[in-house]
Amino acid sequence: MYTKLTLIGLLIGGCNSKFNADNYERGATPTVASTCEATVRTVSPASDGQSNFYFRDNVIFSLSEGSDAAEVELTTLDGTIVTGSTWIDDQVDDEEDIRVVFTPDEPLAPGTEYSAMLAYCGGTPSVNFRTSSLGTPIENPATLLGSTYTMDLSEARVVKPGVTAQALLTLIDNHLALQVNDTDDDTLDVTIAPTDAQTGVQDTCIPSLHANMPNNFKARPTFMVGPVDVPFSLAGYSMRLYDATAAATFASDGSFFAGGTIAGSLDARDVVEALSGRDILPTESPEALCDIIGNAKLPCTPCTDGEPYCLYLEVNDVSGHRGYNDLRSVAQSNCHTDCAESCDNDECDAADDFPVCSL
Repeated sequence: MYTKLTLIGLLIGGCNSKFNADNYERGATPTVASTCEATVRTVSPASDGQSNFYFRDNVIFSLSEGSDAAEVELTTLDGTIVTGSTWIDDQVDDEEDIRVVFTPDEPLAPGTEYSAMLAYCGGTPSVNFRTSSLGTPIENPATLLGSTYTMDLSEARVVKPGVTAQALLTLIDNHLALQVNDTDDDTLDVTIAPTDAQTGVQDTCIPSLHANMPNNFKARPTFMVGPVDVPFSLAGYSMRLYDATAAATFASDGSFFAGGTIAGSLDARDVVEALSGRDILPTESPEALCDIIGNAKLPCTPCTDGEPYCLYLEVNDVSGHRGYNDLRSVAQSNCHTDCAESCDNDECDAADDFPVCSL
Protein backbone atom coordinates (compact mmCIF):
# COMPACT_ATOMS: atom_id res chain seq x y z
CA MET A 1 0.00 0.00 0.00
CA TYR A 2 1.38 3.33 -1.06
CA THR A 3 0.17 5.39 1.89
CA LYS A 4 -2.34 5.22 4.70
CA LEU A 5 -3.76 8.60 5.77
CA THR A 6 -4.61 8.05 9.45
CA LEU A 7 -5.63 10.66 11.99
CA ILE A 8 -2.47 11.66 13.86
CA GLY A 9 -2.47 14.52 16.34
CA LEU A 10 -0.63 17.70 15.33
CA LEU A 11 0.98 19.78 18.08
CA ILE A 12 -0.19 23.28 17.30
CA GLY A 13 0.61 26.79 18.40
CA GLY A 14 -1.15 30.10 17.99
CA CYS A 15 -2.42 33.09 19.86
CA ASN A 16 -2.70 32.38 23.59
CA SER A 17 -2.04 28.66 22.98
CA LYS A 18 -0.12 26.45 25.36
CA PHE A 19 0.75 22.76 25.17
CA ASN A 20 -0.36 20.84 28.25
CA ALA A 21 2.58 18.47 28.81
CA ASP A 22 1.01 16.84 31.86
CA ASN A 23 -1.77 15.35 29.72
CA TYR A 24 0.53 13.95 27.03
CA GLU A 25 1.17 10.23 26.68
CA ARG A 26 3.06 8.44 23.91
CA GLY A 27 0.60 7.69 21.10
CA ALA A 28 -2.01 10.10 22.47
CA THR A 29 -3.17 13.32 20.86
CA PRO A 30 -1.55 16.38 22.46
CA THR A 31 -4.07 18.72 24.09
CA VAL A 32 -3.99 22.43 23.38
CA ALA A 33 -5.53 25.29 25.32
CA SER A 34 -6.56 28.05 22.90
CA THR A 35 -8.87 31.06 22.75
CA CYS A 36 -11.63 28.98 21.12
CA GLU A 37 -10.62 25.69 22.81
CA ALA A 38 -10.81 23.76 19.53
CA THR A 39 -9.28 20.37 18.86
CA VAL A 40 -7.23 20.40 15.65
CA ARG A 41 -5.82 17.44 13.76
CA THR A 42 -4.27 16.93 10.36
CA VAL A 43 -6.02 14.35 8.24
CA SER A 44 -4.04 14.87 5.05
CA PRO A 45 -1.02 14.94 5.28
CA ALA A 46 -1.02 12.24 7.94
CA SER A 47 1.66 13.94 10.05
CA ASP A 48 4.12 16.79 10.16
CA GLY A 49 7.04 15.79 7.94
CA GLN A 50 5.21 13.18 5.83
CA SER A 51 7.44 12.51 2.83
CA ASN A 52 5.17 10.47 0.53
CA PHE A 53 2.18 12.76 0.10
CA TYR A 54 0.14 12.00 -3.03
CA PHE A 55 0.37 14.94 -5.42
CA ARG A 56 -3.36 14.95 -6.23
CA ASP A 57 -4.60 14.86 -2.63
CA ASN A 58 -6.35 17.68 -0.82
CA VAL A 59 -4.88 19.17 2.34
CA ILE A 60 -7.31 18.52 5.21
CA PHE A 61 -7.50 19.69 8.83
CA SER A 62 -10.27 18.60 11.21
CA LEU A 63 -11.70 21.10 13.69
CA SER A 64 -14.03 20.63 16.63
CA GLU A 65 -15.10 24.28 16.35
CA GLY A 66 -14.30 27.45 14.45
CA SER A 67 -14.44 25.88 10.99
CA ASP A 68 -16.89 28.47 9.59
CA ALA A 69 -14.19 31.15 9.31
CA ALA A 70 -11.16 28.88 8.84
CA GLU A 71 -8.83 29.24 5.86
CA VAL A 72 -5.91 27.12 4.64
CA GLU A 73 -2.85 28.60 2.92
CA LEU A 74 -0.50 26.30 1.02
CA THR A 75 2.98 27.36 -0.06
CA THR A 76 6.18 25.83 -1.31
CA LEU A 77 9.04 26.08 1.17
CA ASP A 78 10.43 29.11 -0.71
CA GLY A 79 7.16 30.94 -0.01
CA THR A 80 5.43 30.59 -3.40
CA ILE A 81 1.66 30.52 -2.80
CA VAL A 82 -0.27 27.59 -4.27
CA THR A 83 -3.60 28.81 -5.60
CA GLY A 84 -6.71 26.90 -4.68
CA SER A 85 -9.87 27.03 -2.59
CA THR A 86 -10.78 26.29 1.03
CA TRP A 87 -14.10 24.57 1.65
CA ILE A 88 -15.88 22.85 4.53
CA ASP A 89 -16.66 19.14 4.48
CA ASP A 90 -19.40 18.51 7.05
CA GLN A 91 -20.59 15.20 5.53
CA VAL A 92 -18.91 13.20 8.28
CA ASP A 93 -20.00 10.74 10.95
CA ASP A 94 -21.68 12.31 13.98
CA GLU A 95 -18.66 11.57 16.17
CA GLU A 96 -16.19 13.11 13.69
CA ASP A 97 -15.05 16.74 13.61
CA ILE A 98 -15.85 18.92 10.62
CA ARG A 99 -13.07 19.04 8.04
CA VAL A 100 -11.48 22.14 6.54
CA VAL A 101 -10.29 21.19 3.06
CA PHE A 102 -7.91 22.94 0.69
CA THR A 103 -8.12 21.88 -2.97
CA PRO A 104 -5.28 23.18 -5.20
CA ASP A 105 -6.28 24.54 -8.59
CA GLU A 106 -3.72 22.20 -10.19
CA PRO A 107 -2.07 19.00 -8.92
CA LEU A 108 1.00 19.58 -6.80
CA ALA A 109 4.48 19.00 -8.19
CA PRO A 110 6.03 15.55 -7.52
CA GLY A 111 9.01 15.38 -5.17
CA THR A 112 8.42 18.88 -3.78
CA GLU A 113 8.25 20.24 -0.22
CA TYR A 114 5.22 22.24 0.91
CA SER A 115 3.91 23.96 4.03
CA ALA A 116 0.20 24.17 4.88
CA MET A 117 -1.07 26.69 7.43
CA LEU A 118 -4.54 26.71 8.98
CA ALA A 119 -5.86 30.09 10.13
CA TYR A 120 -8.77 29.75 12.55
CA CYS A 121 -10.06 31.17 15.84
CA GLY A 122 -7.39 29.36 17.89
CA GLY A 123 -4.29 30.38 15.95
CA THR A 124 -2.26 29.43 12.89
CA PRO A 125 -0.90 25.87 13.15
CA SER A 126 1.13 24.59 10.20
CA VAL A 127 2.40 21.31 8.84
CA ASN A 128 5.26 20.57 6.42
CA PHE A 129 5.25 17.68 3.98
CA ARG A 130 6.85 16.42 0.77
CA THR A 131 5.12 14.88 -2.23
CA SER A 132 6.27 11.49 -3.49
CA SER A 133 7.62 10.81 -6.97
CA LEU A 134 4.17 9.79 -8.22
CA GLY A 135 3.17 12.20 -10.97
CA THR A 136 6.54 12.01 -12.71
CA PRO A 137 5.87 11.21 -16.40
CA ILE A 138 6.09 7.57 -17.44
CA GLU A 139 9.54 6.85 -18.83
CA ASN A 140 8.26 4.60 -21.62
CA PRO A 141 4.45 4.23 -21.96
CA ALA A 142 4.96 1.16 -24.17
CA THR A 143 6.08 -0.78 -21.09
CA LEU A 144 2.48 -0.64 -19.86
CA LEU A 145 1.15 -2.69 -22.78
CA GLY A 146 -0.10 -6.10 -21.73
CA SER A 147 0.42 -5.38 -18.04
CA THR A 148 -2.32 -6.33 -15.58
CA TYR A 149 -2.52 -4.48 -12.28
CA THR A 150 -4.28 -6.16 -9.35
CA MET A 151 -6.10 -4.18 -6.65
CA ASP A 152 -6.88 -5.60 -3.22
CA LEU A 153 -9.82 -3.45 -2.18
CA SER A 154 -9.81 -4.85 1.35
CA GLU A 155 -6.67 -2.76 1.94
CA ALA A 156 -8.32 0.46 0.77
CA ARG A 157 -9.95 3.01 3.08
CA VAL A 158 -13.60 4.10 3.10
CA VAL A 159 -13.80 7.90 3.20
CA LYS A 160 -17.58 8.26 2.87
CA PRO A 161 -20.06 7.63 4.34
CA GLY A 162 -17.68 6.80 7.22
CA VAL A 163 -15.84 4.12 9.14
CA THR A 164 -19.04 2.13 9.67
CA ALA A 165 -18.87 1.08 6.00
CA GLN A 166 -15.23 -0.10 6.20
CA ALA A 167 -16.28 -3.67 7.00
CA LEU A 168 -17.93 -4.00 3.59
CA LEU A 169 -14.52 -3.96 1.89
CA THR A 170 -13.37 -6.98 3.89
CA LEU A 171 -16.34 -8.98 2.56
CA ILE A 172 -15.51 -8.50 -1.12
CA ASP A 173 -14.66 -11.93 -2.54
CA ASN A 174 -12.49 -10.86 -5.42
CA HIS A 175 -9.65 -8.53 -6.28
CA LEU A 176 -10.10 -6.10 -9.16
CA ALA A 177 -7.68 -6.21 -12.09
CA LEU A 178 -6.94 -3.60 -14.75
CA GLN A 179 -5.21 -4.63 -17.98
CA VAL A 180 -3.63 -2.07 -20.32
CA ASN A 181 -4.53 -3.00 -23.89
CA ASP A 182 -3.18 0.01 -25.73
CA THR A 183 -1.69 3.47 -25.30
CA ASP A 184 -2.00 5.97 -28.14
CA ASP A 185 -0.61 9.43 -27.48
CA ASP A 186 -2.80 10.57 -24.58
CA THR A 187 -5.36 7.73 -24.65
CA LEU A 188 -5.42 4.63 -22.48
CA ASP A 189 -7.43 1.53 -23.47
CA VAL A 190 -8.10 -0.91 -20.60
CA THR A 191 -10.03 -4.02 -19.58
CA ILE A 192 -11.24 -4.28 -15.97
CA ALA A 193 -12.33 -7.58 -14.42
CA PRO A 194 -12.60 -9.33 -11.03
CA THR A 195 -10.01 -11.99 -10.15
CA ASP A 196 -9.94 -14.68 -7.47
CA ALA A 197 -8.33 -13.26 -4.33
CA GLN A 198 -6.40 -16.47 -3.67
CA THR A 199 -5.31 -17.64 -7.14
CA GLY A 200 -5.35 -14.43 -9.17
CA VAL A 201 -7.38 -16.18 -11.89
CA GLN A 202 -10.10 -14.10 -13.55
CA ASP A 203 -13.64 -14.79 -12.35
CA THR A 204 -15.36 -15.40 -15.69
CA CYS A 205 -18.79 -15.65 -14.05
CA ILE A 206 -18.76 -11.85 -13.56
CA PRO A 207 -18.80 -9.49 -16.59
CA SER A 208 -15.66 -7.55 -17.50
CA LEU A 209 -15.55 -3.89 -18.48
CA HIS A 210 -13.81 -2.16 -21.37
CA ALA A 211 -12.88 1.52 -21.26
CA ASN A 212 -11.13 3.79 -23.73
CA MET A 213 -9.96 6.87 -21.87
CA PRO A 214 -8.56 9.96 -23.60
CA ASN A 215 -6.53 12.74 -21.98
CA ASN A 216 -4.65 10.48 -19.57
CA PHE A 217 -1.01 11.20 -20.41
CA LYS A 218 -0.89 14.76 -21.67
CA ALA A 219 0.69 16.09 -18.48
CA ARG A 220 1.06 13.33 -15.89
CA PRO A 221 0.34 9.59 -15.85
CA THR A 222 -3.02 9.72 -14.09
CA PHE A 223 -5.85 7.68 -15.57
CA MET A 224 -9.57 8.13 -14.97
CA VAL A 225 -12.46 5.74 -15.60
CA GLY A 226 -16.21 6.21 -15.52
CA PRO A 227 -18.94 6.64 -14.81
CA VAL A 228 -19.58 2.90 -15.30
CA ASP A 229 -21.40 0.18 -13.35
CA VAL A 230 -18.75 -2.11 -11.84
CA PRO A 231 -19.81 -5.71 -11.09
CA PHE A 232 -18.25 -7.55 -8.15
CA SER A 233 -19.04 -10.29 -5.65
CA LEU A 234 -19.84 -9.59 -1.99
CA ALA A 235 -19.95 -12.67 0.24
CA GLY A 236 -20.76 -14.83 -2.79
CA TYR A 237 -23.51 -12.53 -4.06
CA SER A 238 -23.12 -10.69 -7.40
CA MET A 239 -23.83 -6.97 -7.19
CA ARG A 240 -22.72 -3.67 -8.72
CA LEU A 241 -21.18 -0.36 -7.77
CA TYR A 242 -23.37 2.00 -9.78
CA ASP A 243 -22.12 5.06 -11.68
CA ALA A 244 -18.62 4.36 -10.45
CA THR A 245 -15.70 6.69 -11.18
CA ALA A 246 -12.07 5.87 -10.51
CA ALA A 247 -8.67 7.54 -10.81
CA ALA A 248 -5.08 6.61 -9.96
CA THR A 249 -1.51 7.40 -11.02
CA PHE A 250 1.10 5.11 -12.59
CA ALA A 251 4.65 5.11 -11.25
CA SER A 252 7.18 6.44 -13.74
CA ASP A 253 8.55 2.92 -14.39
CA GLY A 254 5.07 1.45 -14.79
CA SER A 255 5.56 -1.13 -12.02
CA PHE A 256 2.50 -0.05 -10.02
CA PHE A 257 -0.15 2.61 -9.65
CA ALA A 258 -1.30 4.28 -6.44
CA GLY A 259 -3.25 7.20 -5.01
CA GLY A 260 -6.38 5.56 -6.33
CA THR A 261 -9.95 6.60 -5.56
CA ILE A 262 -13.16 4.77 -6.40
CA ALA A 263 -16.60 6.30 -5.87
CA GLY A 264 -20.10 5.12 -6.69
CA SER A 265 -23.35 3.89 -5.16
CA LEU A 266 -24.35 0.57 -3.60
CA ASP A 267 -27.97 -0.56 -3.43
CA ALA A 268 -28.69 -1.29 0.25
CA ARG A 269 -31.17 -3.96 -0.86
CA ASP A 270 -28.32 -5.83 -2.57
CA VAL A 271 -26.15 -5.58 0.54
CA VAL A 272 -28.96 -6.96 2.72
CA GLU A 273 -29.62 -9.83 0.31
CA ALA A 274 -25.91 -10.67 0.06
CA LEU A 275 -25.41 -10.78 3.82
CA SER A 276 -28.82 -12.04 4.93
CA GLY A 277 -28.68 -14.78 7.55
CA ARG A 278 -24.93 -14.45 8.14
CA ASP A 279 -25.14 -12.55 11.46
CA ILE A 280 -22.98 -9.82 9.94
CA LEU A 281 -25.47 -6.98 9.67
CA PRO A 282 -27.11 -5.43 12.73
CA THR A 283 -30.32 -5.28 10.68
CA GLU A 284 -31.70 -6.88 7.52
CA SER A 285 -33.82 -3.88 6.64
CA PRO A 286 -32.43 -1.75 3.78
CA GLU A 287 -34.00 1.35 5.34
CA ALA A 288 -32.28 0.70 8.66
CA LEU A 289 -29.03 -0.17 6.89
CA CYS A 290 -29.09 3.22 5.18
CA ASP A 291 -29.49 4.85 8.59
CA ILE A 292 -26.68 2.82 10.16
CA ILE A 293 -24.04 2.86 7.42
CA GLY A 294 -24.97 6.26 6.07
CA ASN A 295 -25.53 9.34 8.19
CA ALA A 296 -27.92 12.25 8.37
CA LYS A 297 -25.62 14.40 6.23
CA LEU A 298 -24.99 11.72 3.59
CA PRO A 299 -28.18 9.63 3.46
CA CYS A 300 -29.21 7.05 0.88
CA THR A 301 -30.58 8.55 -2.35
CA PRO A 302 -32.98 7.25 -5.02
CA CYS A 303 -31.74 4.37 -7.19
CA THR A 304 -32.63 4.04 -10.87
CA ASP A 305 -36.02 2.57 -9.90
CA GLY A 306 -36.77 5.60 -7.72
CA GLU A 307 -36.49 3.78 -4.40
CA PRO A 308 -34.28 5.61 -1.81
CA TYR A 309 -31.77 2.82 -1.13
CA CYS A 310 -28.60 3.87 -2.94
CA LEU A 311 -25.71 4.48 -0.57
CA TYR A 312 -22.83 6.67 -1.79
CA LEU A 313 -19.45 5.02 -1.23
CA GLU A 314 -16.05 6.71 -1.66
CA VAL A 315 -12.85 4.72 -1.24
CA ASN A 316 -9.25 6.03 -1.14
CA ASP A 317 -5.77 4.50 -0.97
CA VAL A 318 -6.37 2.11 -3.85
CA SER A 319 -3.19 0.71 -5.41
CA GLY A 320 -2.40 -1.85 -8.08
CA HIS A 321 0.70 -3.99 -8.61
CA ARG A 322 1.79 -5.29 -12.00
CA GLY A 323 1.42 -8.83 -13.27
CA TYR A 324 0.95 -10.34 -16.70
CA ASN A 325 -2.13 -12.62 -16.53
CA ASP A 326 -4.34 -12.04 -19.58
CA LEU A 327 -7.90 -10.82 -18.97
CA ARG A 328 -10.69 -12.09 -21.20
CA SER A 329 -13.81 -10.27 -22.32
CA VAL A 330 -16.92 -11.49 -20.46
CA ALA A 331 -20.17 -9.95 -21.68
CA GLN A 332 -22.78 -11.63 -19.46
CA SER A 333 -23.09 -12.83 -15.87
CA ASN A 334 -22.82 -16.62 -15.48
CA CYS A 335 -22.39 -17.16 -19.21
CA HIS A 336 -18.82 -18.06 -20.14
CA THR A 337 -17.15 -21.24 -21.29
CA ASP A 338 -15.12 -21.44 -18.06
CA CYS A 339 -17.94 -20.53 -15.67
CA ALA A 340 -19.64 -23.56 -14.09
CA GLU A 341 -22.61 -21.44 -12.99
CA SER A 342 -23.46 -21.01 -16.68
CA CYS A 343 -24.88 -24.54 -16.74
CA ASP A 344 -27.81 -23.56 -14.49
CA ASN A 345 -28.40 -20.18 -16.12
CA ASP A 346 -31.49 -20.28 -18.35
CA GLU A 347 -30.47 -16.93 -19.84
CA CYS A 348 -27.16 -18.34 -21.13
CA ASP A 349 -28.20 -19.80 -24.50
CA ALA A 350 -24.68 -21.00 -25.30
CA ALA A 351 -24.25 -23.00 -22.08
CA ASP A 352 -25.09 -26.32 -23.78
CA ASP A 353 -21.94 -25.97 -25.86
CA PHE A 354 -19.64 -25.15 -22.95
CA PRO A 355 -17.23 -28.01 -22.08
CA VAL A 356 -17.69 -27.22 -18.37
CA CYS A 357 -21.39 -28.09 -18.68
CA SER A 358 -20.80 -31.52 -20.21
CA LEU A 359 -18.76 -32.83 -17.31
